Amino acid sequence: MGETSILELIYSAHRRLTALENEPRDYGTGEPLYASDIHVLEAVAGHEGSNLTELAGILGISMPAAHKAAGKMIAQGYLGKRKREDNAKEVLYYLSESGKKAVQGHRRFERRIFAPLRELEAGLSEKDRRAIGSFLESLGESCSW
Repeated sequence: MGETSILELIYSAHRRLTALENEPRDYGTGEPLYASDIHVLEAVAGHEGSNLTELAGILGISMPAAHKAAGKMIAQGYLGKRKREDNAKEVLYYLSESGKKAVQGHRRFERRIFAPLRELEAGLSEKDRRAIGSFLESLGESCSW
């Protein structure tokens, strides 16, 4: 590790992950999608038939932000919406075929990108895994921003 502090290494990893998140990419649909877009699609993929309140909760964003994000994905053809049978005012979201294709592409991308990290983690001793995990948990708990 040399003279580089652990916090400097964490910050460096954070910068790399931020750059990875900020770059739009094509997940097999022919259109580049931002991380926020694909996260909306992943949320719906994991909770097919979610309403706006549920979608906002899953994403950890406000209802107006979720409405805007879902509307963008509907306009681009990645999401569809339908009325709930027993409540015509409630809208439920589902993936279109393009949305399903984007989610599959995103999952392939994540497996490829994060495979080296999983290999590194798998190579850790149990003692090192506990020490690193404990440090990162403490770091998360001590950060109040």
